[in-house]
Amino acid sequence: ACLLCRRAEADPDMCGDKVQKGGLCAHVFCMLFATLLFRQETDRVGLMRFLPRDLLIAARRAAQKYCCVCGQSGATIMCCAPECDRWFHLPCAKEGGCVNQYITPY
Repeated sequence: ACLLCRRAEADPDMCGDKVQKGGLCAHVFCMLFATLLFRQETDRVGLMRFLPRDLLIAARRAAQKYCCVCGQSGATIMCCAPECDRWFHLPCAKEGGCVNQYITPY
């Protein structure tokens, strides 16, 4: 199961492919959208440039956050709208009407 959304099965169009390395497993977009989770500069570290320690910290932080859509803990994404403090799981975003866009850096 994905360390961040906790789903073994999720829509790959929404969450991206599942990647695994060093005993960690996460969906690509779950990592890219997670609040306060940052990629490293070099491709030689971690899971798609996310440090294992940072992924584990994000998962622990999420255990204290509840999804505004499903009500379960483990929400890793905070709404970025001004004055909005809602959190959600990426797989719940579509159902909850949350808008998310990923634009690749160039």
